Amino acid sequence: MRRSPAHRSDRIRAASRSMLSSVLLAVVVVSLLIAGVSGPVLASGPVLAANTSAGTQETDASPDGVVFDDEEELEALVDDLIAEEMAEHDVPGATVAVVEGDETVLAKGYGEADVETGEPVRANETAFMIGSVGKLVTWTAVMQGVEDGTLDLDEDVNTYLEDSAVEIPETYDEPVTLRHLGTHTAGFDTKLNPGMVEGSEEVTSLETALVETQPERVSPPGEEPRYSNWGTMLAGHVVAEAHDTTFEEHVQSELFEPLEMDHSTFAQPVPDDQPGELAAPHMPTADGVERDDRVYINWRPAGSMSATATDMATFTSAHLGDGAAGDARILEPETAATMHDVHHERHPALTDWRYGFYEYGPPEDDLIAHSGGTLHETTKLVLAPEEEVGVFVSYNVRNEGALPANVADEILAAYDLTSTPTAPEEPIESTDDGDGTSLERAETVDGEYELSMVPDDGPEQALGVVTRLSIDATDDGRLESHTLGFDEQEWVETEPYVYQEVDGDDTLVAEVDDGTVEAVHLNSAPMATFDPVATHERTTVVGGTIGAALVGFALSILGWIGLAMWRGWRRYRTRARGDGNESASAKADGSAGDEGDGTTARAIRRRLESRFRSRSWLTRAAGTALCVVSIAFVVLFVASFGTAGELAFVTMPLALRVALALPPFVAALAVATTIGTALAWDDGYWSRRGRIHQTVLAVLGLAFTWQLFQLGFLGL
Repeated sequence: MRRSPAHRSDRIRAASRSMLSSVLLAVVVVSLLIAGVSGPVLASGPVLAANTSAGTQETDASPDGVVFDDEEELEALVDDLIAEEMAEHDVPGATVAVVEGDETVLAKGYGEADVETGEPVRANETAFMIGSVGKLVTWTAVMQGVEDGTLDLDEDVNTYLEDSAVEIPETYDEPVTLRHLGTHTAGFDTKLNPGMVEGSEEVTSLETALVETQPERVSPPGEEPRYSNWGTMLAGHVVAEAHDTTFEEHVQSELFEPLEMDHSTFAQPVPDDQPGELAAPHMPTADGVERDDRVYINWRPAGSMSATATDMATFTSAHLGDGAAGDARILEPETAATMHDVHHERHPALTDWRYGFYEYGPPEDDLIAHSGGTLHETTKLVLAPEEEVGVFVSYNVRNEGALPANVADEILAAYDLTSTPTAPEEPIESTDDGDGTSLERAETVDGEYELSMVPDDGPEQALGVVTRLSIDATDDGRLESHTLGFDEQEWVETEPYVYQEVDGDDTLVAEVDDGTVEAVHLNSAPMATFDPVATHERTTVVGGTIGAALVGFALSILGWIGLAMWRGWRRYRTRARGDGNESASAKADGSAGDEGDGTTARAIRRRLESRFRSRSWLTRAAGTALCVVSIAFVVLFVASFGTAGELAFVTMPLALRVALALPPFVAALAVATTIGTALAWDDGYWSRRGRIHQTVLAVLGLAFTWQLFQLGFLGL
């Protein structure tokens, strides 16, 4: 199957997600070696709805001669694409809509909405959880407020929160505005869990959710994209506060009802009287997929929306139609144009942020999009505003290999809406503005960079290590990049500090100020930037330190086990060579083996009391425990990603919860080992070799503890 350039951004994000478990394991291994309707849909134009499993369909008429000769040609293409995805990646159910202007030319359901009941997916009745694609509805509601004068994109959001318990602190000179929120440049620290809760009773008001989970402001507003679910929830709360209603009620009356999106809602849980049915959640297993328990999204404006393909076709038509779908208008043409304009520009060679939408694929393609993912569903919506074509694809499973963008991109390619940039064979040599030669510029960019989306606080920041981008300069002025040895790419310079991927469609831009790289941007990653990593935080330092510590701990444990076995063998041999007379004499005078008088029990007790009063024994016990607990932490941490994948910090499996409880014990044991080692040298107990061994353990323990602190596992 041919993959279009627009597929690149989802492929990059999926690669980062899918690598988490394997890369975390690789970190440890390398360390050990030396480190994303029933009812009317359109006021005019036919709707193609389906009640099918893959392979059968109900069709309606298709408009004449845009790209496909007739409806069957488009439908056959989508049928084949979905069939391939379902077969290769165990997708239980999918729903698809293709829109041309004000007309839905295809809306079709595939497979099963619930594998346990066999209920088929119906495009006009089966609602899917569409995750972050629902953010586009939130941003549209914001633009409605801007249009009627209730809201201003450049006003301090605190202006709209005077009657709310939510307040944005004045961390920086510039306030946070709705424009910042809609382009994810407000500078909030990332929260990996977008308010997912297991029970409907845990769903709270937006105000409560905002207050209880408010992140720190970690960068000045407007500086860099830093994707924020919390920021979108804040925007939804602002809309509700400004209109003196709830977010769900406002969106229902101002968007869903005018567009007759009868099967759409942000409510959690979905009301029992909601039209249609909600597709069941599924999870991949070793044998395919199975139904899973439903979770609820408390941060509703950021991702709780459920909708049918036909509802989303209507919403798409409204954005393709300058704010109107048929006779229903939700935005004036000027407001729609403003929403679709660029609101945060990274670089002319890169995709930028419109308001709520990000640009998709090469900038010249002029595509705007948004992806969505929940614990159990994945979705993609892509619009070509100039050609008035839109594609919506959603699956009722989250599977690292099953990307709705795969299907969306093939449909866009069939409409001839994607292009492939051609990279030059040789880099440019020099410029007239003092930037130097291509080799000098490549050497400037050479370094290690970390995703701005990685949390700045807490244990989640450890994920930054596995998503770092390492860039190496070659002798001919090219760049080579990789992420911990994965996703290797080669780049050729097309203009100063702008690089085109060799044999690919991505673009890399280095933001350089006075010879220093401030940030690296990828065209395929509009949601974040890559910031330079300090030398002492680089992967080689972190990995080398952790690796050395783990090797030392493991060898120490093996050494103690071997020593214990050797001593046991020696005792056994000594007893085996004895003549038995001493044993008989001992029995005769009752000095041994008399359990009745408790002599043996008292002896054991005295021995233990003596040992617990012995500083040498306590020091050795602390060192042993340090090794065991440190290795247990790493094993449990890696195991949690082996079972929960990239969602480990969202689902928090038992292994991860236990692992996160261990770092304070590691730190305490490292300190105890260090103190005991100092006493050992002062008191002179053990052999010199034993004291050196304990000193090495103390140094490794302190180094390992420092890295736990650096990675956020120890909050001091």
